[in-house]
Amino acid sequence: MADTKTMRESVLALVEELMRETFEGGRPGQGTQYLDHASGVLPTLAGLTAEQASKSVDGHPSIAAHARHTHFHLRVSKEWILGDHGRRDWKGSFLPNTVTEAEWRALQQELQRSREELLDVLRSLDDETFLSEGAGMGSIAHVAYHLGAIRQLMHRV
Repeated sequence: MADTKTMRESVLALVEELMRETFEGGRPGQGTQYLDHASGVLPTLAGLTAEQASKSVDGHPSIAAHARHTHFHLRVSKEWILGDHGRRDWKGSFLPNTVTEAEWRALQQELQRSREELLDVLRSLDDETFLSEGAGMGSIAHVAYHLGAIRQLMHRV
């Protein structure tokens, strides 16, 4: 049984590092799993004004909408793991498309908080549930997808 716990701890450490890199980017002087340095969600969003984040390009969701949806996704992932399997308004999670400066700052803080809350839930799970929930890998992939979408939009705002 000790091997299973060691394996779970190893996987959890990898999940925590991937989530850290996804949100914070690479660390100077160190290699990364998949991002270049300083390109995580938080530094990417921090470099934008609310006006830039609110700009819609060719009818696609704005950067603010992607950030809002990413926060929603992390929150819903946590709730799902905890047993709340109710229906969610995924399409509506991108709305509204615009933010004020205060809302933009708050949204960035909410993203950080939802990341930590999901990690706290993953840390609390027993081995079987941790593995059956995919160890949070789906959430990392989903956030990484939206980070890519945000980075593509940045060139157009």
